[in-house]
Amino acid sequence: MGITPSHEDISSAELDALWREPPYTLAGTNDHFSGNDIMTQGSRAEEKGQLVESGQERNESENYWKRREAFARGSTVSLAVGERFSSDVVLVFSGRRCSSAVPDCALQEALRTRLRVVESNSQDVIQLFKDLSARLVSVHAEKDSFVITFKTVEEIWKFSTYLALGYVARCLENFLFDQSFWLDPERISDLEISVTLDEEHLATLYLGLLLQEGSFFAKALYNSNEGCEDEEELSFKRNDLLMVRDTGQDSMWEGTQLSTGLHGHVSVKAMQPLPYPFYQWFLRKYPGCAGCAGSPTQREQFQHAIETGTCVAMVDHSSPPGGEELQLSQGDVVEVQGLLLRSLDMFIGTHSATGRTGFIHKTHVEPLDVKPLNQQLVFLTEEEKSALAQLNPCSGEPVDSSLLDRLFSSDISAVYRLDRLDESDFTYIRNQPKQDQKVPASARQSFISEKSGGTPPYHSSPRASLYQSHNPLGRDGEPLSFSLEDTFRELDEFQDDPLLFPEEGSWEGEEELFDPTLTLLNHSTFQEEFLPLYDLHHSYLWVTFSGKTQDELLAHLESVREGAKRSSMHWAHRRACFLLGRLCAKKTKYSQARVYYEEALSVCVDGFSDLPLLVALYVNLTAVYLKQRMPEKLPQTLEKACALLLCLPSHDFTSLDELELLKLLLRRSVVEGDKHLEARVCYLVSSLFLSLRKTEEALPFVERLQFLTVTLSTEAGHPIAPLDHNWLLSHLFHRKYMPYLALASLSLDTRQDHSLQEAFQRVELFVRNSVRLNPRWREGTSMLPAQIVVYLQQALAIAEEGEDFKTQRDLCLGLASVYQHYGALERALSCAQQAVETGGHINEEEGFEASVLLGWLLVMTGRQEEAQKTLQPLLASLQGTDSPTQRGVIHNLLALCLRRQGRVPEAGWHLHSALHISRESGNQRNQALALANLGCLALGVGAPGVADRFLVRSLRLFLDIWESPTDEEHVQTYLWLGRSYKDRGKNQDVRLCYEMGFLIALQAKNMHSQMVVAKVLSRLYADLLLYGQSIIYYEHCVSVSRELKDKMLEGEYLEILSSLYLSLNTEKSSRKSLDYTKQSLRISIDLGKREEESETWLQVGRIYYLIQEDELADMYLQAAVKTALRMNDPHFAMNIYEEAGDVFFKGHRNQLASLPFYRDGSLPFARSIRDTHSEFRLLSKLTELLMAQEQHEEALQYATLAVLISTKTRVRVNERVAYHRLATAYHSLEQYEMAENYYLKSLSLCPAVLQHPAEARYYSKLYSRLGNLTMHKLKDAHDAVGYFQLALAAALEDRDNPMALYVIYMKLAEIHANHMPDAQLCQTYRERAQSLRKVLAGPGDTGEKEDTDTGLREEDISEAGMDNSQAGASDSAEGKEAQTRRDGHKETKTEEESSEDVNDTEAHISNNTGEHCLDTNVLDVDMETSHSHTDSSLTFETAPEHITDSSATDSLHTLNGQADEVQVGISHLDMVAVQEPCTNTEIPQEQMETFHNIPVSPHRGHMLATGFPILKWSHGCH
Repeated sequence: MGITPSHEDISSAELDALWREPPYTLAGTNDHFSGNDIMTQGSRAEEKGQLVESGQERNESENYWKRREAFARGSTVSLAVGERFSSDVVLVFSGRRCSSAVPDCALQEALRTRLRVVESNSQDVIQLFKDLSARLVSVHAEKDSFVITFKTVEEIWKFSTYLALGYVARCLENFLFDQSFWLDPERISDLEISVTLDEEHLATLYLGLLLQEGSFFAKALYNSNEGCEDEEELSFKRNDLLMVRDTGQDSMWEGTQLSTGLHGHVSVKAMQPLPYPFYQWFLRKYPGCAGCAGSPTQREQFQHAIETGTCVAMVDHSSPPGGEELQLSQGDVVEVQGLLLRSLDMFIGTHSATGRTGFIHKTHVEPLDVKPLNQQLVFLTEEEKSALAQLNPCSGEPVDSSLLDRLFSSDISAVYRLDRLDESDFTYIRNQPKQDQKVPASARQSFISEKSGGTPPYHSSPRASLYQSHNPLGRDGEPLSFSLEDTFRELDEFQDDPLLFPEEGSWEGEEELFDPTLTLLNHSTFQEEFLPLYDLHHSYLWVTFSGKTQDELLAHLESVREGAKRSSMHWAHRRACFLLGRLCAKKTKYSQARVYYEEALSVCVDGFSDLPLLVALYVNLTAVYLKQRMPEKLPQTLEKACALLLCLPSHDFTSLDELELLKLLLRRSVVEGDKHLEARVCYLVSSLFLSLRKTEEALPFVERLQFLTVTLSTEAGHPIAPLDHNWLLSHLFHRKYMPYLALASLSLDTRQDHSLQEAFQRVELFVRNSVRLNPRWREGTSMLPAQIVVYLQQALAIAEEGEDFKTQRDLCLGLASVYQHYGALERALSCAQQAVETGGHINEEEGFEASVLLGWLLVMTGRQEEAQKTLQPLLASLQGTDSPTQRGVIHNLLALCLRRQGRVPEAGWHLHSALHISRESGNQRNQALALANLGCLALGVGAPGVADRFLVRSLRLFLDIWESPTDEEHVQTYLWLGRSYKDRGKNQDVRLCYEMGFLIALQAKNMHSQMVVAKVLSRLYADLLLYGQSIIYYEHCVSVSRELKDKMLEGEYLEILSSLYLSLNTEKSSRKSLDYTKQSLRISIDLGKREEESETWLQVGRIYYLIQEDELADMYLQAAVKTALRMNDPHFAMNIYEEAGDVFFKGHRNQLASLPFYRDGSLPFARSIRDTHSEFRLLSKLTELLMAQEQHEEALQYATLAVLISTKTRVRVNERVAYHRLATAYHSLEQYEMAENYYLKSLSLCPAVLQHPAEARYYSKLYSRLGNLTMHKLKDAHDAVGYFQLALAAALEDRDNPMALYVIYMKLAEIHANHMPDAQLCQTYRERAQSLRKVLAGPGDTGEKEDTDTGLREEDISEAGMDNSQAGASDSAEGKEAQTRRDGHKETKTEEESSEDVNDTEAHISNNTGEHCLDTNVLDVDMETSHSHTDSSLTFETAPEHITDSSATDSLHTLNGQADEVQVGISHLDMVAVQEPCTNTEIPQEQMETFHNIPVSPHRGHMLATGFPILKWSHGCH
């Protein structure tokens, strides 16, 4: 950020063109105001003799007025009714680097984020633009813009001025830049904000407001038609100023001529509105401008606006008597005195031959050796520039010698520092005394060297210098204080020291001839003691004639005048008349004053012998003529008064009436477009108001003067040195209580000649205005703004030019303090080292505090060895001295250093020494701190019992010094005591300690302490499962975060609160969670964290789904997706799409709503980024979803794609799952051959060796399904026997599921009884089944009893097996409502339905031994819980674990067990488990051996090719 205004803002030259050139015409377009060229260049055309006839001028402007009429029918008229034209102006800001002049994207995003944060507190933004005289309509952070509007012309004038001066951009910098930005000087100099707006739109708005206000000021473009017969038409000349009013007529307006006051109608086409809003304001504010000087005609001789040098007379000229004009002969050389202004007809010159000085008409001379003012002066003289260099708006205020002590008071050399055990402790405890505490006697007492004050340079002019008489606020005794009341303290009355004049009483009784007043006033030349005669405050009269009333004083002066006339004392006569005229003017008796002034000028003396008197007479007399509207008198004095006022340097004002003449001159500059003349007049007007202490009246002219300076600088192509009024403007804005502008102008001050005193005044001015913006800084509850380092560094640079080492040291310590507070420890360390070096130039004692601070900073930055090297010499130097407290401080810091090095015994010795010293000195605070550090040391080595004793003693001492500023230390000690109790399991004592610390933080109103303790308490209660109390403290953390305006912390705590409320699992708590999540969402949006924003949108959608508001859930999930898409991160977008779909997919309602998220969102992204694992997972979810919705055809398509993708994943279990799911899809479509084929393909991918006995259950179920399918659907009993025998072999290995074995026996018995008759096998299987039935029935029951009670036949037993299979299916996923309804329509349960028993057991594969091991028991439980209809109990804290890598059922793990290889398992639609009523019955070993001897029938060859793996066991499975 540069110190000059951004050139990408509207520059002053551009704004100058904006006001002067076509955009600011009634039509608001670039080519509609050709008359503007006439306004700005007409006078120069006159100089060159190119006078334009009125008829020609009318033709030139005809095109403009045609367009104006079109505009009047459209936009401008609509301004009042709000149609077709928007009064809103868009102000766009951008961050950029000065070094490259290109936008900085990172800075721009940071600015957007900051704007979103501050936008939530809209009052701050509104107040900012209120200071800038604009009305804020809205803020658009994403568009980097503000929408503002204006209701008056004055508002546009103010804002456009601030825009051109760079204040708008600088205010935004101060407002939007983070505190950490100001800590880096390189970033400050390289980064800045530039602002732009639509100039034409603002121009159109300006002209529209002029018309709305009813009347405004305009300039005549040409002479009126004098031969007009209309008596009501006003006669005017070109460049005349008029106040016009729209009367509703298309071609005529009502006008009032300012020079004559006459009223009449004027042609609309002849009027041109004054382009600058400042002119409109000035003429409206000061309406007394009557009369107008004619434009000079001899200007072509002088090329520059202001010149100096010599001229030569062209004609002979004799001076009239008493005219003070210089007598000339042709060829005489005259030297210009002061300045020669091209806009004036006269100047003051000295005859080279005779040495006489007088007025000279420019028409009588021609340039001989003239040159413009130095480019570094432009419109000032050397004397005036020197006076401006000495101008200090804060001069006269007492220099606050304790400023640095108040701002950066430190007790580092007197108070022990508290240790830090780990990251959870306080980062830095500021052991500074509060504002109402006295600084310790050992603390430094900084001072500002008197050498820095300086004295004003000697002025050779007989007048008092501008520094002496024009110092605007020089005697304002406003103290340097944080108190806001001081801001509004009234200015002290001006008092001059009395001059040593004779007492009035000494004249009593004396004869008039010997009146000492006559003698004093009759000097023929200027005397230094005459200055009080001419000053603004009538010092001579009130001091010399004290005690007299005005009437008595008038009578006395009248007698003096009479005596001077009788005695022919011409100078006394002239001066007495002047004094009488001043007194009459003071009493507003202007006619009498005029008579006296005219009489004074009629006295024949050499007026230039007393130049101040001559200036006062001409200026005051001309002012009276103007006040009394006597234009016929003006030609006698006007040009001479103007020459005396403007041409001579360092003008001293004698009365406020001189403003009348200045107003006339300012109007002339308006007419002629002379910026140099306007600047010089504004300089004089502002000086007059500042001399009278009218700061509010002076402010507009100082602003205009600064604007003209920047304008002329831009036109010249380089900065203009003499006028940088930002320093003065900052004080004026401060007086007017406009803190944003005060800080902006202060930071833009480019003067390089500030004294050290002024540098400290700048620091104070910054602090006081910063306090106005953030009162917490005044209250001492918050750190000083980081931007103060800019002004401290400037003060340090000035101090380093001298030898004031103590001030340099104090400034370095202050900078170190600010850097330390903001965590910039490396910069703080550098400043502390510089403070040590500077303190060494004074004496050892002055450098001690800086050395201690350096040691402490080294400890904090982890440089323990360097810290020890710094502190050990200090300790040695204190031995034998009477400084026990300082020794204790060093012992304490050495202990902290040694503890961090692990040298516990040495640290303990130093802490004991520090404790002993504090006891001897009776310093309870240091005792408490030493004991607390001993407790911390004990905690660090794992001795909580020892720590307990030290910490309790420390707390007792803290309670005795309750009123001291020890709250953070007190709180930290309680936290350590609580930790010691926690290590010993004393939860109630822990809670008590933490809550005591919290109460202390509340009592001290320490936000930082409250935040730390509340966070610890909330975590404690959460660990104790007391969620209600935990919520209370987290809510307090949120409120503290809002107080600190820390949006990031607030967002974190809101997320925690949302999770806590959601875990309570009630509708009320869920809605509360929803509220906090929405607040967190708003903060994420403000901070511009798109990833967090998208996830928060998603979380809101989840919560809405839980509270059964599905439409709102879908809306927020869509918002989450849209936010993710804006990030241009396909991986993140894919995950958000999938998680959004999982909300419905895993739920128990409206599952089909997940389809577009999977199919149209996640799946295309997975394919585009070639993420095969995610693609396979999504295809599996789509297959399962569509199967559940009975959309089997579409499900088959996705199942087929899943098979193709599974081969690309190179994960064998994925292929196995995909084939099994495909087979299930074919089975649902009753394509049984295909189903059998893919079931067998899935079996072929199974491992050859069983890894766990429970895996046998999967094979048992799957082969049972194949057996039922081939027997009942394919009518192949031979193959069915083979499948059932394989199922029997698997069931024999699964001892935990005897019911499955029983069903298979009955199936085989039925086949051999009905389809493949074999009585022996049938009987064998029946016997085994009956034997197993006895085992399942339990002891004491017989098979016959069972058969009798149940009435079962063999066929019934067979059907029972099928029923059990179907019961298992109904408990699984395929037994959902849809499947159950489909099965319910069948009249007879078939064997095919019982085959649903195999679909869900394959999925859970673990890698306990590095090989696949199927755990079907775990699988069954996982299936039931993962896709049950009671998912409402699921909280979303664990949602990512449920969503990322698994479907709604089970997860498949690869051989390597890597998390990213987890894939969707066999769904409950694919493998329906047989849920036997008795699965824990253990079959006796002897019976199992019998079962193994059952013969197995042959089966088809293609089944043998599957390599059934049940006969081999891995060693890990026994």
